[in-house]
Amino acid sequence: MTTNIRSMTEEDVLDVLLLAKEFSKEAPASHKWDKNKTLSFLQTALSMPNMEVFIYEKDGEILGGLVGCLTEMYVSYKKMATEFAFFVTKEARGSSVAVRLVRHFEDWAKQNGADYIILADIQEINDLSKLYGKLGYKSLECTYIKEA
Repeated sequence: MTTNIRSMTEEDVLDVLLLAKEFSKEAPASHKWDKNKTLSFLQTALSMPNMEVFIYEKDGEILGGLVGCLTEMYVSYKKMATEFAFFVTKEARGSSVAVRLVRHFEDWAKQNGADYIILADIQEINDLSKLYGKLGYKSLECTYIKEA
């Protein structure tokens, strides 16, 4: 059994695209999957120096991924590493996949000078507050959504 966390390559895009489609089936209406948009987003992430897509692979199968981006806060020069997408297959939830992806993202963020690391949680899919709390995160903001 071989496990690995690594950066997504062009060869992984189709597999990650399919994982995003599966993940979207559980998501609220605001996060429904569009193939072309998701493909464009992944290709942009591959080409941007401040973005990274990390994948968790076990025996050649991708079980999860985390998309992160480095930016500065709009009110200061503090650098943030923000998670844009974080997904783990249903079968791998409850295992160490999520924790290992977060830890890998944290290492990348620190290596790239991030002052803060920001993670999100779509509570309709899976409440990650306990996991994030165990990893030392605290709730800072709450996002609300309303259909226009």
